[in-house]
Amino acid sequence: MQQEQNGLLQELYEGYQGALRFVARKSGIPYEEIDDIIQDTFYSFIRAYGDRLSEWNDAQRKSVLMKILKNRCTDYFRHKGRYQSVSMDTGNFGEEFQLPDQCIEKDVLEHVTDREDLRAIQECIKEMRPVWRDVAILHFVEGRPVAEVCEILKINAPTCRMRLSRIRKYLREKIGKT
Repeated sequence: MQQEQNGLLQELYEGYQGALRFVARKSGIPYEEIDDIIQDTFYSFIRAYGDRLSEWNDAQRKSVLMKILKNRCTDYFRHKGRYQSVSMDTGNFGEEFQLPDQCIEKDVLEHVTDREDLRAIQECIKEMRPVWRDVAILHFVEGRPVAEVCEILKINAPTCRMRLSRIRKYLREKIGKT
């Protein structure tokens, strides 16, 4: 029973960790914290629902994993104090409420520019040679470390780093960013 559950956990981790990494990164979790949050997500999932895993289909498992991950991301930002207090001193009122840093630091133009840059990068990745595209997607989009990319693609680390270097150069030339 325990061996079957461990095998299912390994299968779940391999199947969903890429998607969970992507969501965590899009949520604003720093790269160096993503592994801890993913690990905590799977630990909480197994602890709470481990006895029911065999009864659930893939969609149910993924849904619960994503919900746990989003809660972990929220907890991370609460713990790190991502929100700033802003005083609304108007007359006798001293109300305080919290605004996310992303609303304070960036304006609308920066968000639009970020989206346009993202679209340009996506188009460039689509046009790349397949060997570059695989590395770019795994490393830049999914946020996987070089060692993991090497393992997945069955290439050695120097080859992977060389491809990453060439991809960066290609993207700079294509998009015009330095």
